[in-house]
Parts: sequence; structure tokens; C-alpha cells
Amino acid sequence: MATNTRNVIVGAADLFVSTGTGSSRPATTDAALSTLFGGSSKASARTGLINSANYREVGYTSTGLEVSYEPVYGEVMVDQLLDAARLFKQTLKVILKSELAEATLENLQLSWGQMDTYYANTGSAIAPVTNLNESTPVSGETGATLNLAAGALGDAPVERVLIAVGNAPRTIGAATGGSTSDLRNKERVYVARRVVSIDTTMHALKRDAATVFPVNFRCLPDDTDPSYAGREYGVVIDRVWGTI
Repeated sequence: MATNTRNVIVGAADLFVSTGTGSSRPATTDAALSTLFGGSSKASARTGLINSANYREVGYTSTGLEVSYEPVYGEVMVDQLLDAARLFKQTLKVILKSELAEATLENLQLSWGQMDTYYANTGSAIAPVTNLNESTPVSGETGATLNLAAGALGDAPVERVLIAVGNAPRTIGAATGGSTSDLRNKERVYVARRVVSIDTTMHALKRDAATVFPVNFRCLPDDTDPSYAGREYGVVIDRVWGTI
């Protein structure tokens, strides 16, 4: 293939996570994703995700999004060769890493892999938003609380759907030919069907630095729907949207 600078991607992605967890995660079948992304409306996937009650945007991020595909291969050694005769895949991990730059309790809950029920956006007596004299809650405003549960033996990690929307190569959708393709809007959508935040995460409160929440999502295969066969982790979609 000839070199083409239009295939060089620059720019960050917007991250969205499902509001439903575990078995309540939204479906990510082709039909469900088509509906989520606006079907034939030719809208950006961002629009459908922002307007969906099943997903929320995590907001600004730092260090971008890193997608890591980590296969581990075993070796078959034979007497007649000094190197391996064959290799076979014995394990596989897919990791998505980022830093959440908006230090909300919702993002802290996400980075810690907490259940949605641990976060309460209510006028809690222990977390009121008060006026300047710090004695009377401000009218129309409430506090919020994130519980730090000790958990119990056998607790399973919280599973969510993660979707990232970023820039795509300019050459996709070039069926129209010529420079017309460059006039269309292009985006690449990463859909991870089943992710959990299981790594140690730390954040700092410093005078000279913003508070960010690092997150490492382990992507697990999802076999709950026959249509996921061969793409259990999810899909990467290059989309052409809008009109010219």
C-alpha cells in the first residue's frame, strides 16, 4: 500500500462508561450500537452517547487513552532445532489506560471500581453544600457521598461497558472517490463490552498539580450473545458521518 499522510491519526478520544453494571450493562450488539449511534441520522457517535441514559461521559482526561493488546505465547521445542518449532497462544489480555482529569466523586467511584450504589448524589447530612457562613445549606443544592465499603469474600469486580470516540484515518469511506472523502467527518469508535477496574489506583492532592484519577481497565471477553463470537472483547469501528 502506498504511503498516505491521511492515515496518520492525531487527537484525544472522548470516554463514555455505562451507567448499568454487571448483568445490567447495555447490549452492544450491532443493532444496539446502530441505534445508539443514531442509526441513519448520520450523526456522530458522541451525540448518541451524550443523549443516552445508559452512558455517561467521564469528561476531560489526561495522558489520552492507551489500548494494550498483550498476548503470551508458549513454545514447542524439539531436539532437532535450537529455536522453537511452533508457537501457540496461551493467554491474552486487553488493557485500556487513561487518567480522569475531572475529580468528581463519580470518576473516583469509577477508578476504584465501586458499585453505583456506593455513590449518592443526595442532600446527605454529612456532606451538605453550604453558603458562606457554613451554617445553612444553599437552596437547591445538595451534597454527595461516596461510601468506602470493606467488601466481603467472594465479591466480584464491577463490570461496565466502555466506549471511546476519537479521530479516524481520513481515507475511510473513500468509495465516493477523490478529495470528497476528506470533506466528510470521520471517527473511530472503540467498544469494550466488559471492562473492570482492578489495578491499584492513586491520586494526589498537591499545591502545584491537578488531582487526576488514573484508571487501568482490564477488558474481559463477553460471550452472552452468539453474535459476539469472534469479537468477544468488543469492536473497533471506523465511521463516516455527516453530509458534504
